Amino acid sequence: MHDNSERLHKQLSLDGLTPLWSAWIEQNDLSGSLPSAFRSRLRRDRQDAAGRYLLQRQMAAKVCKCLTAHGIPHAVFKGVAVRERLYADPCLRPADDVDLLIPSICRDAAISALIEDGFRLVSDRRTVSHQVSLKSALGVVDLHWALFRPGRSRLELAPLLLQTAHPRGMFSVLSSDADLLVMLVHPAFTKYVNGRTSRLIRVVDLDRTLRMTRPDWNWILPLIGAAGLRTAAWAVLHWQRSLMDTPVDPTVLRFLEPGRRQRRYLASWIDHRLTARLDMVPGLVQWAFTLALHERPADVLRVVIQLGKARLEAGSILKHLQQIA
Repeated sequence: MHDNSERLHKQLSLDGLTPLWSAWIEQNDLSGSLPSAFRSRLRRDRQDAAGRYLLQRQMAAKVCKCLTAHGIPHAVFKGVAVRERLYADPCLRPADDVDLLIPSICRDAAISALIEDGFRLVSDRRTVSHQVSLKSALGVVDLHWALFRPGRSRLELAPLLLQTAHPRGMFSVLSSDADLLVMLVHPAFTKYVNGRTSRLIRVVDLDRTLRMTRPDWNWILPLIGAAGLRTAAWAVLHWQRSLMDTPVDPTVLRFLEPGRRQRRYLASWIDHRLTARLDMVPGLVQWAFTLALHERPADVLRVVIQLGKARLEAGSILKHLQQIA
């Protein structure tokens, strides 16, 4: 029993679910049926998550205040933002960092402003094409000026998403429809749907969004279609619906669904978690799985060209941002 509880705790921690489990055990009065050491670890994780939540709220407010003072459009998005909308107790939804979306034209100005405000630039050649990280005593901010690496989308969604930004409490956030769009397409390429770094807390987020909100599919679906991301969104929903009875409008699924051969190929990867099992083979998942998430041969060609160009330019971009820092 001890070994089983150790393994369960480890898996729940990796998936970001320990605070939710701790609350669920208390609400259902199940403490007496579980090992005391297991319950203690869950409580400790929940307390740690509450502490990080308070620090991240403070940091998000600080960043938004800084960018507002410099006239830079922005919005907090992903985990730190959606937990405020989806969870009665936002502390139960842990987040690794604060994700911030800005227009690409404001990249240099935003980095300069945050560095002046006490942050330190932490850049990575692999992601410098569309995001950088900045650290402070309060934690880490991931600054995004695009959702993906170059070429993944036919059009850049960030400016359209930012049009929905509005104040919520101490910081600016996207609309619930914009958040849902990000949930549907972002994990396909950044987490390989259910790859090694994917976490089940995002499955919970998407389930709650589709149950608690009334999506404007007339806004969401045309954007996904114009960006060439219908298959990517279908893949995310395929994984979602294999785990939970998440309600999805059948017309939405029909709009997103790829052709039979592509559907079978991607489903075999997702159902057998090959993205996680084969991740140790350099380049295999990126080439064999993520390229198959695109709808047309022209999309695949664009991705290959743009990613190659981005790798060549990464050094000069990195040098430029370090000079700003």
